[in-house]
Amino acid sequence: MELDLEYPDYDNNMTIYGLSCGLAKFFDVKRNCMVNPIAFQGNKLVFIFIDGLGWELFNRLNIEIKGEVNKIKTVFPSTTSTVTTTLFTGQTPGEHGVLGYIMFNKKLGGIINTLRYNYVGEPINDSIKQYMGFIKAFPVKPWIHETNKKILTIIQNSISNTEFTNTLHRDLNRPDISYLVGYFNSTDMIINLIKSLSSNQYDGIFVYYDAVDHLGHSYGYNNEFHDFILYDAKYVLENLINVAYKFRDKYTFVLFADHGQITVKKTVVWNNDKELLDMLEVPPYGDSRAIWFRSRYNIKKYLEDKYNLLVFDKNEIIDSKLLGKVENEVMNNYMGDYLGISKDNETKYLYTYRENDPGLNLKGNHSGLTKEEMYVPLIII
Repeated sequence: MELDLEYPDYDNNMTIYGLSCGLAKFFDVKRNCMVNPIAFQGNKLVFIFIDGLGWELFNRLNIEIKGEVNKIKTVFPSTTSTVTTTLFTGQTPGEHGVLGYIMFNKKLGGIINTLRYNYVGEPINDSIKQYMGFIKAFPVKPWIHETNKKILTIIQNSISNTEFTNTLHRDLNRPDISYLVGYFNSTDMIINLIKSLSSNQYDGIFVYYDAVDHLGHSYGYNNEFHDFILYDAKYVLENLINVAYKFRDKYTFVLFADHGQITVKKTVVWNNDKELLDMLEVPPYGDSRAIWFRSRYNIKKYLEDKYNLLVFDKNEIIDSKLLGKVENEVMNNYMGDYLGISKDNETKYLYTYRENDPGLNLKGNHSGLTKEEMYVPLIII
């Protein structure tokens, strides 16, 4: 069933983009934003990112919150790498160029995993950084490199020293400005937050928690494991809110998510369409519900008729403001010639690079334009 789709709104400050501009302003970094940034009270800020906690899942938790609760839109594509890059740069996706999880990068001459920073199919993480760092491969402008305020990042150990993390969350040339603490589970994360707040030495503290997203990917939200996922999200959010109440006299707390998820029932594997692959310069890339195609042929009608996708060419992408402001460098080096977006809430699309690709088994997916994927909570205490 086709759905009414929710487009991003870069002209509204109560969005993830408006939040990103507000963070930059709070930390005294100037950005040429399309909106008035969200203004935060106080001198110290804690901003907590719960990956995958969409608005619908948040509502199911039924948590009483004594603070400001907003239902806001995320950016497009509604996927972690794109949203995180926007948050920590104050740039629209069309400015920073991270347009999905799996991306073609003309500077690097291939398709890469933006989070693992390797060529797709390589087993080693961060293998590209020996050739070109992330900040050189994409036109990203992390505001942490421009602030003079002290910022601590609390993030799980497994990703605490990746190229993506170091680019957005640390200024390695100024270790006195950006600090990082790793944790191994949710309790350790909360304890580290309390210790950091008690020390009162940071102007900003960023906390990242991704288990909700991982559980959704692995099991989906509509099955016999539903209650376990709710329990994990509820436990973490309630404890974080209790910490916020305890320290709210010294810090302003902002809790938010990057996207929601839908549970898919159908998988389209691009490898099976030889006719389409023969018309492409590189395999399809992007995300499971927002797919980029590079082709010298006009394949718009082919994609619409055969796959029932909502298809945009480059000019239509820019005119629709799906990516916000689009810089020429992004248009020429990262965007495809066509963008296909799923029209329903039950189909994902995948090009596999190996047998038994783990992407085939993901039950929860995102990056599309459905309300489940696009709406997230923004809580201010």
